[in-house]
Amino acid sequence: MKKVLIVDDDQEMRLFLSGLLKDKFQVLEAEDGVQGLALAKKENPDLVILDLLMPRMHGFEVIQRLRGDPDLKGTKVLVSSSKSYAADQATARQAGANGYLTKPYEIDALLGKIEELVGSDQTPVSLRFWGTRGSIPCPGPATQRYGGNTPCVELRVGERLVIIDAGSGIRELGGALLRQAAGKPISADLLIGHTHWDHIQGLPFFAPIYMPQNRFTLYGVHGTTAGFAEALSGQMSPPYFPVDMKALRADLRIMELDGPIQLGAARVTYHYLNHPGITVGFRVETRSCVVCYLSDHEPYGRLNEKGDFSAKEDDDVARFVRGADVLISEAQYTDEEYKYRRSWGHSTFTDVIGLAAKAEVKRLALFHHDPEHNDEMMDRFLEGCRRCIESRGHRLECFGAQEGLRLDF
Repeated sequence: MKKVLIVDDDQEMRLFLSGLLKDKFQVLEAEDGVQGLALAKKENPDLVILDLLMPRMHGFEVIQRLRGDPDLKGTKVLVSSSKSYAADQATARQAGANGYLTKPYEIDALLGKIEELVGSDQTPVSLRFWGTRGSIPCPGPATQRYGGNTPCVELRVGERLVIIDAGSGIRELGGALLRQAAGKPISADLLIGHTHWDHIQGLPFFAPIYMPQNRFTLYGVHGTTAGFAEALSGQMSPPYFPVDMKALRADLRIMELDGPIQLGAARVTYHYLNHPGITVGFRVETRSCVVCYLSDHEPYGRLNEKGDFSAKEDDDVARFVRGADVLISEAQYTDEEYKYRRSWGHSTFTDVIGLAAKAEVKRLALFHHDPEHNDEMMDRFLEGCRRCIESRGHRLECFGAQEGLRLDF
């Protein structure tokens, strides 16, 4: 449900609006401007219904501060005030308000204005693969169709750009972003599942991150022996790399995840996976779709003795991806290959099919292809996966992730 934040020092007005809207929206309340601004920054609402004359911070200042926060650029503001002066209405709009209603107003007028501002339309979402290979880049004639770059996925949620992982595929994404921007600032959020080299090795070659007009926020979790920022900077230090993190001139923020985050219209949660070190998968939920991303994961029931504990852990992973419109999941090995690579932290094709069917996901994108699997092998493996799905009676669309492939929701 879309979020509506009511900021008004009149308790009766808050109760009235909350009761009117609670069936169609997730409603939040604040009793003054300071509290309202803090709640807006925390919850990133779709709409703020804002009074003007409030203690501690009046509504005009709240609007200005909202509009000064790049994370809230998509939030609509509807002023709800007893001040009917044309000058105040003009000032509110100049500050960035999207609408103005003078109290008292008809309910239909309020609902009509809310529909006009946030409506019920779903946010368009698109997804594109820029890197699909696991472990090490392997570009060449034998991997042209499925791709040889390591993991990088571009996710567009409305106007918001979310990038998942920074493998070598992010280099080509960076070039595309610069061409599209044509000199204008670029802003994006990067979700890093873990800091093994194949998932971060493209970051030093992501050209937009060296330009001061651009802005990026990187999200990851604390590592086993070092913080997220320290792990990222490690690969850009001697003797591994000639340029250090200080050369990254963009407005760069590195954040350690400690719970769900809201990125515009997308809610992002994470779940720990079974892979050497600390690794997480992501679930990105929007009104249009749910995209889940499991980069490196070895089922507990495969690696450990089967039993209640392993079953519980595997059930938790299935619950995390349940009902996804698309599950992007690493599927690195055949069952035969797994015999020799057990405990390397990866799944087999049949593991992933079982997970997707159990979780009732709609589409399964096989991902993180083994560097030894060329295009012809991938074609055979994919055909085998489809036969497996059919023989088991699963209702599941399965395809192989390919560099350049785009999905729209």
